[in-house]
Amino acid sequence: MANPSQKLTRFTYRIHQDSKGDQCAWFEIRSQSQRAKIGLLAADTEELWITYAEMPHSIAHMVDDRTWEAHRKSILEMLSSHYLKPSH
Repeated sequence: MANPSQKLTRFTYRIHQDSKGDQCAWFEIRSQSQRAKIGLLAADTEELWITYAEMPHSIAHMVDDRTWEAHRKSILEMLSSHYLKPSH
């Protein structure tokens, strides 16, 4: 669990494509004393989508539940635009 005294100074996320063409959800998290850029692979983004954006274990030590909950809707919107692409 994140240390409540460690105020986050940045918390961003987007779908990112790596040099191989694989897609992942990319989180950039900064606090006053820590910085991390974490990529979740396709299986992890699918897990995020299926679980209605439950916080991934890989970032639970950096982000408190309140911050995650405040962003859950927009994370789901990002994932829905990725997974619910219009069919041609």
